[in-house]
Amino acid sequence: MKTKVERINCNDCLRLFITHDPKRRWGCNFFGFKSNFIPSIEVKKITGMECAYFTSKERKRLQSNVKINSNGRLA
Repeated sequence: MKTKVERINCNDCLRLFITHDPKRRWGCNFFGFKSNFIPSIEVKKITGMECAYFTSKERKRLQSNVKINSNGRLA
């Protein structure tokens, strides 16, 4: 029985950015390219492997989730 392999979703990656170019909508900050397709599809097509540099937005949110005890007062 085959198991379903989970694909990398660039929408959850910190390095994904959206461009204003109608011919190349998506880009990857790590690899430094823009594409008409989502970057993970381009990386898979070119290298034959899933993206090794995927960085979850959730991980970044957890790192920056430092709570500051402030009641809105400066002094």
